[in-house]
Amino acid sequence: MLFMATLPEAWPGKGAEGVCANAIRWLRLVASAFVVIASAFLVSQATVAESQTAVSPEEGKRLFEQNCSVCHGVDAGGGDGPDLHGVLASLGDASMQDIIRRGIPGTAMPGSSSLSEREAVAIVAYLRKLDSTTASEETRGDPRKGELLYHASGCPVCHMIGGQGGSIGPDLTRIGAMRGTTNLQARLREPSANLPKVGEGPFGNRWTQYLMYRAVEQDGRVVEGMRVGEDSFTIVLKDANGKFHGFWKPDLRSLDKEPGKSFMPSFKDTLSQTQLDDVVAYLASLKSAP
Repeated sequence: MLFMATLPEAWPGKGAEGVCANAIRWLRLVASAFVVIASAFLVSQATVAESQTAVSPEEGKRLFEQNCSVCHGVDAGGGDGPDLHGVLASLGDASMQDIIRRGIPGTAMPGSSSLSEREAVAIVAYLRKLDSTTASEETRGDPRKGELLYHASGCPVCHMIGGQGGSIGPDLTRIGAMRGTTNLQARLREPSANLPKVGEGPFGNRWTQYLMYRAVEQDGRVVEGMRVGEDSFTIVLKDANGKFHGFWKPDLRSLDKEPGKSFMPSFKDTLSQTQLDDVVAYLASLKSAP
């Protein structure tokens, strides 16, 4: 046999039968090795093909709406969470995929362990498509006029920008990077609607920010304020002057939530649409500390 003639002379076995038996074993070994290598190659190719087919903006849009739109808006323009338009340009795809799956520790951004890597890639593909086909929500107003209206309307009494202003409401120094213009319009019109919520994880306690309460003490004294701290037995409210009031719940005559109330007034009847657009344009321009 030609094949047997090529085997080394020291090959174990005696005679022609031994050589044939060992040749068969050698062929089986080579075949097994070939199967292992081929299987690994096919698995690798399947993984690559899966990740490539997963990068679908359409699938990413569906996944984004299911998992992300509650906080970031259906168009990623911002809501309780920040506006995501343009974020990929600064963070990059890999960092965004990591944030989608693992979240940002110490913030209200939870990880989404139920999403696979390929699904995170699909969401990023959708965000990339948004950035390439649409700009962030168009601002129609004049930010210079909006700044004047902001001050004339008394907003600095409650809000701080660049370290200047009050602390009753949220700091607006970077509000343009955190909220889209649609969200800002809604806040100016209905400040008590859809209050932002923070919390850890999909099943964690969703804490509603700026929620108003009315506390009545045993002597009849009434305190209205925003809840800034609460546990099973105590609650801390901050009143319209920025003063804090701590209460032991069992000592109160009553304690009631006041949904629909806010220290911030609605501007839908005091400012025209043009003026609202101007204020929104000013707020949208606030994206970094001075």
